[in-house]
Amino acid sequence: MTEGPTDLDSLLGLRSVKRSFFDQYRAAESRLRRSMHALDRVSGALVRTAEGPEELMLSVLRVAYDQLDAEWALVALRDGQLPSVEPRHVIVDPEGRFVAFEGRDLAPVPEGLPKGVVNVLLAVLRGGRSTEVAEAGGPDAVTVPLILHGGVIGGLASWRHPGRPADDIDTVVLRILAAQAAVALHNSVLFRDQETLLARAEEAYEEARGHVVELSRRNSELELAHRELDAAHRQRILDVERSRMARELHDSVSQLVLGAGMHLQLGLDAVGQADQQRPLLEKAVHLTDQAVEQLRSVIYALRTIDDGRLSRLIEDLCRLHVPSSMTTEVWVLGSEVPTTPGIEHELLRIAGEALSNAARHSRGNGVVVTLDFGDEAVGLTVEDDGVGRPEDLRNLLEGVRTGSPEERHGLVNMRERAELVGGVMRIAESDLGGVAITVVAPGVDGLGRRPVR
Repeated sequence: MTEGPTDLDSLLGLRSVKRSFFDQYRAAESRLRRSMHALDRVSGALVRTAEGPEELMLSVLRVAYDQLDAEWALVALRDGQLPSVEPRHVIVDPEGRFVAFEGRDLAPVPEGLPKGVVNVLLAVLRGGRSTEVAEAGGPDAVTVPLILHGGVIGGLASWRHPGRPADDIDTVVLRILAAQAAVALHNSVLFRDQETLLARAEEAYEEARGHVVELSRRNSELELAHRELDAAHRQRILDVERSRMARELHDSVSQLVLGAGMHLQLGLDAVGQADQQRPLLEKAVHLTDQAVEQLRSVIYALRTIDDGRLSRLIEDLCRLHVPSSMTTEVWVLGSEVPTTPGIEHELLRIAGEALSNAARHSRGNGVVVTLDFGDEAVGLTVEDDGVGRPEDLRNLLEGVRTGSPEERHGLVNMRERAELVGGVMRIAESDLGGVAITVVAPGVDGLGRRPVR
């Protein structure tokens, strides 16, 4: 079967041209096909970027060797350019083997290199100019530079067999190969460095995860130890408070009860003598009230350690100290947070004293207790709607300070307890119309500290 005309023949109109033109077009077609084949091999070599710069150099060198049907070929990088790439040069010998002076397993040390190959290699490595490299290779060499960002980073050279000179297509293909190979080598180095950094990042991440797990474990142990220490600390405080309360019961309450009993006995002896009996009985009643107050303070001081809810204890105090004929309210401002047992103890004692005074002396209809929890301090305010005057109470305190005789020591006790924990006490007019007693104490024990202002 006779082969019909090709598409190229049809496009060129070869049936209507002379034989000489037909031969030229046939030669052009052959060159075009060879060029396309060469570019296809160049593309195949450059897609190996991700395999690493070493494999890329071998692939590029193989294309240069095969394209020129060469006897020798080499690719080399200048000293100082792309320093992480190894080997720095690779050569292909007439048998198609990769060799190099760097002793790589894939490219053993060459033997019997032609003078031109050695001269080109040395010229490229030391950074010789393109003309020097070309002259070093001799008339049979085709040399092109590897250019990256406008600078020469190496060279590519190929030697054809004697009597088979290279044509312009071979030179153009080598230039394209060299230009693209320089960019591909640079990208391959960046890709490998990125992979290395990624591996290090993953390793650091795993190490950090290990640290997080270890810190979490140690934090759990620390929290457990803290809870155990806190429990031990609270138990120690409880023991100390109980011992102190026992001493207080013995030293104060028992003495008050004995004093009340003595005055009752004296009152019995004075039966029929009203002017002598009444003061004795009033004194006995007063001593009894003081004993009851001391007992209540002791009970709630102990409950402070076990409960820790200051507002609930204040509500209990209101029910105990204020008669049912008066209304009571407890307000909490801010987020109620636990304070130290020492501060709670003193605030409860102050609240009990203030509530008792309001119930006995204010002649009012209601009492409001406000707890104000701030970032660094806690405030306690007890106010009534009675007939008391703040200036009278302030004068009373000042009179006690200057040594004036005074039977009622409740205000003095409240002030001393506030100062004991580093706090202050203020007496002002209440918005309800009576007296407002406010104590502001720090959030932690203030012993040995300056009072808050």
